[in-house]
Amino acid sequence: HWSESNSACIVVRDNRALLVWVPYGNAPGWDLPGGHLHEGESACETAERETCEETGFKVQAVKQLSWNVFQCEIVAERACRNPVDEGFLRKNWVSFWQLDQLQYRGNTWGDKQGLLRGALSPSLLSLVPHKEDPQALLQQKQRRATGITSDCANRLNMHDQRNAACIVTSGDLALLVWVPYGSRPGWDLPGGCMHSGEAACETAEREVCEETGYQVRAVKQLSWNVFECEIVAANVCTNAVDEGFLNRKWATSSELPHLQYRGDTWGDKPGLLESQLGGGAAPAPGWQDVCGCKMCHGEGFSTTRGQCGTGHDTGRSEACACLQRRGGAMVDDCGCKSCEGEGWSTTRGRCASGSDTAPEEACECQRWGRSSSLAQVAA
Repeated sequence: HWSESNSACIVVRDNRALLVWVPYGNAPGWDLPGGHLHEGESACETAERETCEETGFKVQAVKQLSWNVFQCEIVAERACRNPVDEGFLRKNWVSFWQLDQLQYRGNTWGDKQGLLRGALSPSLLSLVPHKEDPQALLQQKQRRATGITSDCANRLNMHDQRNAACIVTSGDLALLVWVPYGSRPGWDLPGGCMHSGEAACETAEREVCEETGYQVRAVKQLSWNVFECEIVAANVCTNAVDEGFLNRKWATSSELPHLQYRGDTWGDKPGLLESQLGGGAAPAPGWQDVCGCKMCHGEGFSTTRGQCGTGHDTGRSEACACLQRRGGAMVDDCGCKSCEGEGWSTTRGRCASGSDTAPEEACECQRWGRSSSLAQVAA
């Protein structure tokens, strides 16, 4: 390949694609490793050199995917050790299922998402965490431990530090927590006090995880100290911090005027909640789990009450009892063998012993049609 042009690589390993975070320019975001040609270089040589300079991986171009993007294979790791130009960039290995969730750098390399989709397989096994270098794994573990799950400070251009909270919705329901302490206890948005060095959106993400167990991603600033957040995974924060996990409730729009709210926090909570639930969001599907609970509405089976209810998970023993009564295939909505102690683990991307399939996880499994295919993976 002898033509000369700026060019980039798509590097795939273990069914995950290598991306780099480019923080500069008027549209920062995740991008393919690549850059500007040097005099006398062919386009494929430019792609190989730029990938090494930005990531440290020495690669070999093996196939041309578009006029300026090549499929490249890793030949050696940590081959480029001296930073050049902008230096080494933060890198991320992403699966097929993550492609729609990313903020991409603007105006580079054409249809990046389309090229990446063509290079990756939508395998459910790609949800299993990737083996990255030890330093990256340590950083990832530290961020997950704090409940901070995204690059929201850069993505939302939100670097101010203050106490903050999240509004988390699922279909036509909003997540609230009961705060029993203080002079005016009541239902509140999940959120709390900042830690030193945190941007407000990072505080909101961490506090939601610490109070509810849900790993979330801030996607939009709604007010001075409240963010719209989306659930990334359930049951991620498992160690109680400060006041511990709070009782939670998925509230409908019709319930909002009748709730007892905690006093003097987060401004006009009912107004913010109503605007999020009344903004034309599509109603949650009415799919039922193995016990007949509407999992996309946040329902799970409560053994003590003998009925479905919001804020409950259909545990392994409850799911097993329902499956035995129902007959047929002995797997839950994610294809997990409940009677053998299995449930879906979003953090592992598969069924796992000792995990319970949360309503949000069961809903996502149905949404993606995972039940039948995961049953084969788990078998």
